[in-house]
Amino acid sequence: MDTQDDRDRVDGDASSSGDMDTNPAIDRPSTEGPWVSNTLGDSVGQPLDVRVVFMTHYIPLYQVRVLQSIAASVREFHVLLSTPIEPNRDFQVDWSGLNVNVQKNFMLRRPWKHTSGFVDDLYVHFPTDTQAQLRRLRPDVVMSLELGARSVGAAQYCRRNPDAKLILCTYMSEHSEQGRGWMRRVLRRRLIRQADAVTYNGPSCLRYLRDRLLVPGPKLFPLPYAADDRVFAVDPPNSATSDGSRPLGKLLCIGQLSDRKGVIPLAEQLVAYCRQNPNRHIELTFAGDGPKRHELESMVTPDNLQFRLIGNVASTELRKTLAVHDAVISPTLADEWLLVVNEALHAGVPVIGSVYAQAVTTLVQDDVNGWRFDPLKDASIASAMDRYFDTNDVAWNAMRQAAFQSVRERTPHWAASGAIRAIHALKADPWRLPDPELRSRMTAKLAVSQP
Repeated sequence: MDTQDDRDRVDGDASSSGDMDTNPAIDRPSTEGPWVSNTLGDSVGQPLDVRVVFMTHYIPLYQVRVLQSIAASVREFHVLLSTPIEPNRDFQVDWSGLNVNVQKNFMLRRPWKHTSGFVDDLYVHFPTDTQAQLRRLRPDVVMSLELGARSVGAAQYCRRNPDAKLILCTYMSEHSEQGRGWMRRVLRRRLIRQADAVTYNGPSCLRYLRDRLLVPGPKLFPLPYAADDRVFAVDPPNSATSDGSRPLGKLLCIGQLSDRKGVIPLAEQLVAYCRQNPNRHIELTFAGDGPKRHELESMVTPDNLQFRLIGNVASTELRKTLAVHDAVISPTLADEWLLVVNEALHAGVPVIGSVYAQAVTTLVQDDVNGWRFDPLKDASIASAMDRYFDTNDVAWNAMRQAAFQSVRERTPHWAASGAIRAIHALKADPWRLPDPELRSRMTAKLAVSQP
């Protein structure tokens, strides 16, 4: 698994931070809201007779099955990558079942300085042969990730070839976008006006697109994250038993050991918590690697707190690793999603998660399938740990079942269904679509004026 989550993607429009006041903890559970669509199933029928090109930086393992679902819904599906894999990633690439070509590209590494106080590395991609590749492939639909150089090139092609439709795929949250200047917003709005459809990864992204970048509602379609169903089975978790108390907390922290992931503040907060609660014991396993590993290894801890650093975990081993821990703890200071939340919940493992991850504010409900906390407030993690330790076996087993049920429908096909709807809305004859929602969205989109 790429435990250096969450896949910092930037292409000529480097992610930094946004200039808006936001409460990251207000998102409601994932089963409501317009951004959750049912899988298409019988409403779409046979593959649409179109050629689609999907342009992205590289293919993370979790995205393979989503792309395979989109590919199965159309006549031809091609993927153009900026690079096979980025330098800070550690996994074996998997392009199975996909028609993939790597573009000519130059890549820059630049720092991301966020208002939360961290500095993180970003890789910025500038594909140089986009026009030539698209002329060769002659797509009916171009799907381009993010709002940088890659998408500018895709928009140029579609402008010169009006029959080709442009779908911009965005992955962001209100918190991750803090620090964006007005000039960047203006440029992004100009790019988005050229798009025929725009996808979003979650409720916070939807709000940002709608309220800040002024994307009209009929253009918006969901393209959320989903855990790899080759790794996570569909069976609910077994019940756990103990002596009725929880004297030992076996916690798992998955992700890059970096400033952005908040691992050092978490470690320091747990040191203070364990000193104040000598009868409570915590064993915290860090699955991942990064620049903060040595600092974690050298940290002095009280007797009732143990850190274990096991390095990156292969995707095939992740479910086993989750199974021997009570809960996943994710202290990130900024993540536009955080897929490990999905993965933990699929395994029936409750999540103690930072409110600065969109996955947490979307999926985690306090005392139902985990707890939210603010990693910038010491008292917040202490409160979450108290609630964790005070949970009895009956409530704990209910939380494990609730964790599994909360993401049971979030399969790769479910994640792909919004993008498939967008393709059908753009290229299918609306009067022949069997799905009334698609007919309505298509006719509404035709009425959207392009400034």
